[in-house]
Parts: sequence; C-alpha cells; structure tokens
Amino acid sequence: MAELTIRQLIMQSITGTLYSSRQLAELVGVPERQVEDHLIHVAKSVARDRTRRFVLEPSRCGDCGFVFRERTRLTCPSRCPRCRSEAISPPRYGIELR
Repeated sequence: MAELTIRQLIMQSITGTLYSSRQLAELVGVPERQVEDHLIHVAKSVARDRTRRFVLEPSRCGDCGFVFRERTRLTCPSRCPRCRSEAISPPRYGIELR
C-alpha cells in the first residue's frame, strides 16, 4: 500500500474540520513553515475541484478583536494594525465538502 504524501495527509486532516498550521505541523510531523508552504498548493488543488472548497478562518487580535479578513497570505500576522498588539490568534484552515 502506498504511503500518502505530506500534502495528501494535510488535505485528509483538514477535510471537515479546521486546524491551525501549528496543529497541522504536529499532526503531520513537519515544521510549521513547511506546512504553510504546502497549504498554498493545497488551496490551489482544492480550487480546481468543484466538490470541495478551501476554508480560511482569519486571524483575530486577542486584545481589540480586529479580524484580518482582507489578508491573503496564509501565515499568521505579527501585529494588529489597529492596536499594535502581538496577541494574534493564528488562522485556521479546512476543506468543506459541497
């Protein structure tokens, strides 16, 4: 039986649920930065499939509640543009079946 690639493992893990890149890194066993790179390609693959949709729950400031809705990068922002706080919750990713 063939072993799944890292991207296949990530896609399988986030189908039907939401995970942060740190949670995925622990689950798959690769560095967090590498997971973020793979997520870019996972999002492109899912975009071509009409039966699934890539879901991004944006980061949120823990102090003022600012939500990073317009952010296109999949990485976690370092500071809040409104209050300059560094208490930012990481974005979470998932795949929804249509």
